Amino acid sequence: MTKYSSDFKAKLVNEYLDGQISILGLSKKYGMPSKSPIYRWIHQAEANGLDYLISKKSHKEYSQDFKLSVIEYYKLHEISRLDTAIYFKISPSQVDSWIYKYNQYGVIGLRRRPRGRRPLMAKKKKKQTRLNSTKEEKYKQEILDLKAKLHDAEMDRDILKALKTLRENDHNSKKQN
Repeated sequence: MTKYSSDFKAKLVNEYLDGQISILGLSKKYGMPSKSPIYRWIHQAEANGLDYLISKKSHKEYSQDFKLSVIEYYKLHEISRLDTAIYFKISPSQVDSWIYKYNQYGVIGLRRRPRGRRPLMAKKKKKQTRLNSTKEEKYKQEILDLKAKLHDAEMDRDILKALKTLRENDHNSKKQN
């Protein structure tokens, strides 16, 4: 169950968009402990419309490939987790969860987990089992790592090009004086 109703969220977003009050003013007016949910609602509504604020009641499962594409988008575009969530039309907390699992366990952490209660026999085994990655998961991990390295190298190249241009412009301006 969500903490705030869809109507309440829409009401606050409309008040803000009408220019009547600031985000901080809204949080004080309605006694909210933080202004960050209001900021998130406004950002989501501006990107996807007010209908996006309606809480979804269904549980949706995502594939490991989809989770990897979200993480890849987040890392390579260097945008916030909120913007990533808005782009993929998923919950920001879901993006946080997947990034945490990826950072802790790698691609293996993004596997689907079996739901429900474990069988009683599983309790007797105290030994911790470590997840082994499949060949496909190893390749996915390697591809994601290589894409990150390539992105870093491209950023370094762009910085060096900009520095070279600045030095040339500085050198040319000194010649003219």
